[in-house]
Amino acid sequence: MKKVVVGTVAILSLAGVSGPVSAAEATAIETRTVGAASSIQAQSETEIAAVTSLPTPQEGQKNRSSGNFSVENLPAGTYALKFVVEGANPGTHFNVMKDVSGGIDPTIWSNVYSGNTTGVQTDRSFYIANPSGTDSNFIVKVYALH
Repeated sequence: MKKVVVGTVAILSLAGVSGPVSAAEATAIETRTVGAASSIQAQSETEIAAVTSLPTPQEGQKNRSSGNFSVENLPAGTYALKFVVEGANPGTHFNVMKDVSGGIDPTIWSNVYSGNTTGVQTDRSFYIANPSGTDSNFIVKVYALH
């Protein structure tokens, strides 16, 4: 786990001082640490998938609006997935379903918006389903947060 020091804040105490203060004058400076360094985790993002989606289900499909995309071989320490939508209206959202050959496709994540993070689930056959809020094709990029 990477640790990051949040920072130190310097407060210049000028109580009771009137007029300009020069650098040559003695000035009291108070420092204090903001936040606990041990509670901050550095975050890295690695793009692991990208897929183009139609604004509606594909012809002959009830839910599916994209081809399959894979979420596999994640970087070590991956703790979440982040979805980023490009080329769509703000507020565009969708479901992510898993393609099950010869079976019923389950919804894995519902009501996903750009910037949402989810738990980690891996498979080679996810797809975008039931988009709403857009009238044109858009791209969904999936990032591993680690």
